Amino acid sequence: MTLYSPDNKWNVTGPARLIILFTAVLTLVGCGSKELADSKSMPNTSDAPATKPALVELSQVTRGMIEEILERSSPLEAEAHVQVLARTQNPSEELLVEEGDKVEKGQVLLRLEDDRQRTDFDQAMSQHEEARIEFDRQKSLYDQSLVSESAFRNSEFAFNRARLQLETAKRQLEYTEVRAPIKGTVTSRTVKVGDQVTLGTPIFEIIDLESIVAVINVPEQYLPKLKPDMEARLISSTLGDRVFEGFVKRISPVVEARAGTIKVVVGVKELGLLRPGMWVDVELVLDSKKDALLIPKRSIVYDNDQTFAFKMYKDTNGVMRARRELVVPTNADKEHIEPTRGFEVGDLIVAAGHSGLKDDSPIRELSEPEGGSLSPAASLAQAKTNSVSAATKAAAQGVN
Repeated sequence: MTLYSPDNKWNVTGPARLIILFTAVLTLVGCGSKELADSKSMPNTSDAPATKPALVELSQVTRGMIEEILERSSPLEAEAHVQVLARTQNPSEELLVEEGDKVEKGQVLLRLEDDRQRTDFDQAMSQHEEARIEFDRQKSLYDQSLVSESAFRNSEFAFNRARLQLETAKRQLEYTEVRAPIKGTVTSRTVKVGDQVTLGTPIFEIIDLESIVAVINVPEQYLPKLKPDMEARLISSTLGDRVFEGFVKRISPVVEARAGTIKVVVGVKELGLLRPGMWVDVELVLDSKKDALLIPKRSIVYDNDQTFAFKMYKDTNGVMRARRELVVPTNADKEHIEPTRGFEVGDLIVAAGHSGLKDDSPIRELSEPEGGSLSPAASLAQAKTNSVSAATKAAAQGVN
């Protein structure tokens, strides 16, 4: 077989023909390698990233309810809290309640020996009866003008004095029975049977658990938003962050000048396991919005005094990247932030894995398989290699 040039000025036969074919193949392979090397050395702005994509978790921007919350901490205290004091001096004789017992107002808690007081009462009653009879006799005579007005007035004064002495003796006798001044629960008892009780000694402590409140101090700038009966929540870490419904019971009419705060008393709707002395976190719901744009708080990153979120986008080649977007909050609660601008419903933001991310960093979602399709540059290199292999194979077949 002979190869001719177009103008028939030369021809090639035999081994020379093979040399020319292999020279052409080597030239084509060299060109492909050069193009591949050039593609790797060129700056890569739109092709696949040179670094490995960061593995992240994405979350979608949605709409929903958000509340403006004011958080404070406070110990619980009971507004109805009294110490029962001894009002007379006698040995204790009969103990009727123990710590933890619930009592009604006026219920007898303790009886003291009352021999002396009962004797005084009986004597005062006798004197009162004697004075009454004498007063009635003198009044009858006075009405008939048989005694002077002076004698009648003296009998009247004696009767009134006897009445007062009887009331005093009766009151002292009643003091030998120690009664509950309020309805509540006995939380302390400091006396036992046989103890000598002295005047003014604290004997019992009674607390009405239903009167438990949390007293917090609110900065004065929130005064326009404070209203009686507004929603509140009490959270106890002791009870596993259990939430109890509350309400604003009272708002002080004055501002504490030094601290610039307002005293707010928060009541509890259902006591449950709450007890006086427990520390709770108090949340005042100052405002609520039903259709707010919501960004998860866990997606927020902080840089000095500014907050950012990484929003996912795809470049011209479909590569997922993360762009840092400034978040200016207009409202926030424990789980979400409502931004003023820069985000729309459906936007995907990095919720986890944003540590170390920079603007335009390539990312890969947790659910995306790691062995995906080849990048554009890798696909081009693979095509070049395939072309060279095909040419070499065709040349070899032509020789045969």
